[in-house]
Amino acid sequence: MRRLSGRGLAWRAAVLAAGVGLALYGSLVGTDDLWPFSPMTQFAFYVSPDGQIRAVYVAAVTTEGRQVRVPLNASGVGVGRAEIEAQLSQIMRDPSLLQSLAVAQRRLHPHQPQYRRLVVHEQVTILRGGRAVQTRDETKAEWDVRP
Repeated sequence: MRRLSGRGLAWRAAVLAAGVGLALYGSLVGTDDLWPFSPMTQFAFYVSPDGQIRAVYVAAVTTEGRQVRVPLNASGVGVGRAEIEAQLSQIMRDPSLLQSLAVAQRRLHPHQPQYRRLVVHEQVTILRGGRAVQTRDETKAEWDVRP
């Protein structure tokens, strides 16, 4: 086994310091746009074994009359679920903010059935002893899409 040279040790230390520095910067003042050096707030909470897990999703009624789940990702409507969760209180106060999802879906998928109505749901899973014992949906906001 050979020892690391001073130069080899120096560049490894520099890379480590840069990585730690970026992670600290992202955690202290960063936003989600700085991924992978963004704050890890989406993972930074504890769920009691006898608590609740809440997950937001958006459903849509299409021009064909079918109810579908809105794909909350870059290729679906260009908006992630975390963004909807982060703005949930604003959306509840002003459901017209959901119009942008319909506009994005129309732009990204012009040949698919379009959204006529959007409904934001929060799925609540009740835990007992760390196991899911009940699941219910709560409607948080509804919006009739404008043409």
